[in-house]
Amino acid sequence: MKGHRFNFMQPDNLNILKVLWRKGTSQAMRTNPALDPSNLELMELELGDWLLFANNFAKFIPFFPANTSKITIDNWQIFFNELLSVEDLPQKGTPSYVQLKESIQLKLNIFSKEGTLKPQLTLLVTFLQLLENSRSRLNNISKRHLDFYYSNVLRFSKLPAIPDEAFLIIETGKGPKPALTKGATFDGGVDALGKKLTYVLENDFYPNLAQVSQLKNRFVDPNQKKITISQVANSVDGKGEAFKEENQGWWPFGHGLSTVSYPELQKGSFGFGISLPSLWASAASDKYYSFELTFKKNLPFTGTGSDVRQLFSAQYSGEKGWETLSPIDHPSKGNFKSSVTNNRLTIVLFISKSQPGIVDQQVKIHGDSKGEGAPLIWFDIACISQKAFNWIKGLGEIPLQNLTIRSNFSNISTPIIESDLGILNPEKPFQPFGSTPKKGSSFYIKYPEWKKKKPTKVSVSGRWSNTPDDFKDWYYSYRDLGSQYLSKDNYFSQHFVLSAGVSQPIKSFLLQPTGFREALLNSQISVNPDPNNLIVKSNSHFKAKLSLNDGQGWTTKVAEEVLFETDVEGFKTSFDIVPASGKDHLDISEGIKVTLLQSFLYELYPRLYALAMSSDQPETPIPNEPYTPLIESLLLDYETEDSFDLSSTSDPILQLFVRDDFGWYEENKTIKTGLSHTPDNELYALPYPGEVGELFFGISGLAPFEQLSLLIQVLEGSENPSQSESEAGLKWSVLVNNYWKKLERENIVSDQTENLLKSGTIVFALPEEVFNKHNRMDNSLVWVKISSSKEFNATSRVLGIFAQAIKVVLLNNDNDLSHLKDGLPAESISKMIERKAGIKSVFQPFNSFGGKAPEQDQNYYIRASERLRHKNRSVSLWDFEHLVLQKFPEVYKVKCLNHTCSESFLSPGHVMVLVIPDTLNKNVYDIFQPTFSAAKLNEITRFLEEKSAPQVKIKVVNPLYEEIKIRVQVTFYPEVDKAFFMNQLSSDIINYLSPWTSGENQAIDFNSHFNKSSLVYFFEKLSYVDFIQEPRIFRNGIEMGNDILPSSPKHILVSAKSHDISLYTPITS
Repeated sequence: MKGHRFNFMQPDNLNILKVLWRKGTSQAMRTNPALDPSNLELMELELGDWLLFANNFAKFIPFFPANTSKITIDNWQIFFNELLSVEDLPQKGTPSYVQLKESIQLKLNIFSKEGTLKPQLTLLVTFLQLLENSRSRLNNISKRHLDFYYSNVLRFSKLPAIPDEAFLIIETGKGPKPALTKGATFDGGVDALGKKLTYVLENDFYPNLAQVSQLKNRFVDPNQKKITISQVANSVDGKGEAFKEENQGWWPFGHGLSTVSYPELQKGSFGFGISLPSLWASAASDKYYSFELTFKKNLPFTGTGSDVRQLFSAQYSGEKGWETLSPIDHPSKGNFKSSVTNNRLTIVLFISKSQPGIVDQQVKIHGDSKGEGAPLIWFDIACISQKAFNWIKGLGEIPLQNLTIRSNFSNISTPIIESDLGILNPEKPFQPFGSTPKKGSSFYIKYPEWKKKKPTKVSVSGRWSNTPDDFKDWYYSYRDLGSQYLSKDNYFSQHFVLSAGVSQPIKSFLLQPTGFREALLNSQISVNPDPNNLIVKSNSHFKAKLSLNDGQGWTTKVAEEVLFETDVEGFKTSFDIVPASGKDHLDISEGIKVTLLQSFLYELYPRLYALAMSSDQPETPIPNEPYTPLIESLLLDYETEDSFDLSSTSDPILQLFVRDDFGWYEENKTIKTGLSHTPDNELYALPYPGEVGELFFGISGLAPFEQLSLLIQVLEGSENPSQSESEAGLKWSVLVNNYWKKLERENIVSDQTENLLKSGTIVFALPEEVFNKHNRMDNSLVWVKISSSKEFNATSRVLGIFAQAIKVVLLNNDNDLSHLKDGLPAESISKMIERKAGIKSVFQPFNSFGGKAPEQDQNYYIRASERLRHKNRSVSLWDFEHLVLQKFPEVYKVKCLNHTCSESFLSPGHVMVLVIPDTLNKNVYDIFQPTFSAAKLNEITRFLEEKSAPQVKIKVVNPLYEEIKIRVQVTFYPEVDKAFFMNQLSSDIINYLSPWTSGENQAIDFNSHFNKSSLVYFFEKLSYVDFIQEPRIFRNGIEMGNDILPSSPKHILVSAKSHDISLYTPITS
């Protein structure tokens, strides 16, 4: 390790670190062959050994025939030729010796089957086989001695068997509910010996009809600024699609992933709704609405009309159903403009005349009726971007202060029109004051919506038809005679004047038959060019009085209003009506009356016309027929404004609703004030849940005062262990009166799930209020919520959630316990041993668990031996490591670093313990970098602290992993499929750097290191690789040289999840 560099510290004396560069201790390294009594045999000779010995010894014993006992003819080996024929016996333990023993055993097996072995050899083999019994008893003395010492002298007992447990789901009928008492027995089938496996109930249980009918979840990710939801939580896509892999499991609080196994979930959305009778509006107008929400604090974001259009959508209760809109920025309407400034959000909607009007909610066409059923407009915002997330968060966390709704209804062409004579048709030209309008004639404008609203301004505009070009010219012949009566003399005297120097009155010329004509010819009189007594002196002559009717009678609003105004198209009438000073609205529920202040001179016209026609003078002016007012088109506009103080008691007229993907409810200050479990009494625009994950249980069939027992089966080990245990844990709540009420300790009877890290049952005694009516979720169900402030992967994935769950445990009646290794298979327990009335079915959804066979001799000897060495105290490195491995079998390897803390390897009094989990056939969150959860690390720490001196500061941590990424150009052999072997090469590199990821071994090494040469040699051994070019090695993104070493004794080199592999392209000149 000379010259090695470390990332975060430089000790003064590198020799101190030599002890730290250890590989640690694994579970397999605890095995000591010396502890196995079978390795020490007092009599080692077996049948084959004895036969070989006898054959070899026989050559030294002469054979004397019976008739010539003094003559040796041979030795005794001749009798063994049938079994073996060997001159020199090989040394024991050599391969040749082993082969001879095997050949002897093979021949004995053949002779045993055929019965052809000679009698003398048969007798010898039989004697030697009987000797095996004595040999076995003699060789067992070591084990008996060791057992006696451990058991009788040291009083070490073997660990007994631990019975397995199983979760069962009980289904009851609709009759009287049965009671299952503690000790009730269930049939688990039979064991390997044919004996019945009996499982007994641990606690009393009272089943009911409660079932988990719906599972939903929502995940708020403040880091990625995402909100995702699942309408069907136990599905791959959150919408009900089944999982493709068995036991894949689903994240209980949703997730923000986008992978093949876990595709992206639906974006969460939130909204608020405003219901108000004055929102009612027919399709007769173009409607502009401005909803201005004022908050108690400045909003943490700004925006423009474009942002509002992008983020918000709107729906309103239309005549044919729910109609969808997009908020608009409409500058032509002045201050009707969507925006966000300081503490104010303004949303503008436009509904044209071509779209259905806004009506009261009706169950038949709108699905349901919210609140009092008044017209309702929803504003929804989906979390489609980070900007949307910020808006949702800001609008959901800051209380509302005021709500101001401004409306403009324009281009109303079909109001109710009446004259003094009756109802008129506004869709055709009409005479508002009748055919002979006179002073006092009236014209009435009514609009039904005014009965429900309080306009702040009314504008009327009409286009006149068939008007003269100029009313003065048209009524030129109509003169004001003052106090004079209308006569021929007076008529002519109004239209003619005497010339200069003529003193004779005009009347004198009328006395002579031709006098008037001669006077005109002699220029004694002439037509009056500039009369000052015209009745109609200008276009503004005709005026009207405007009156309003509030249902109590007519009240004059405008004393004079000009009827005829000129523009490029002719004559029009337009007038605005606004509230009087000190009032904020107009009282016009019964309409507007327009009353003529002048006659159109129909009463004068016949006489003037008769006088003019009676004159034989061509210069006599003939009066035009009076104009009959004719309105070609009439348009009505009006505006309203309603303002509500949302910080005080709720207004009974206004109803504010909020909703999310799961339901809606009313935000009502009066309601919230009457509830004790709401966090505050403020009103909020959106039901933002906070930075949490939420899982919702919809429970059906539960009755008041009944307990709810749930089984939550999780895929243990699938959680992300890097999540800190110090954060807030899980919180349980129930839906009461549309608001979540935290469950108190007395409401949770028992909880075995350990924050959803373990499978277990949880039993609730829910408060009676959960059965109150609500709208926030499906109101036919009781809703329970569990929320987490951690990351979505801080808890294990869930395999299933079931109601009516109980736990049973094996009752050992001298059963064969071989099933404890893998557990009793699912669905093995399906009935009770003693039938119980009312129990419809018994279902075992998953394998049994927790069982452990009696401790085997090997484990017993290891445990006792280690106990004798460390004496149940952690003093040395060896003590720390072996104590952890014995207590926690889920630990694969442990490494103790003495005098080490997080900042230094020279820290006396500190001990750091690195632990690696067992990954073989286990659920691991990240197989490349396996780690323990913070809860497990704390558990190991507490265990070691109990075994250590009080002054020792112990810290148990996961190792630090350093990713190794390979970048290389490769050329394959021509016959191989390049696409396939590109992926194969990446997998082979991963297995080379991190062999445990294949699931076939556990070779995680603390002292792992390699060099570039060994990597090149690895490539050379691959059968499909021709050659490589420019191999480069990166550790945590930094390119390394030839030798790649861990940065410190706390680090482990691991493979990256993918490598940069490309095909080599030769450079052509």
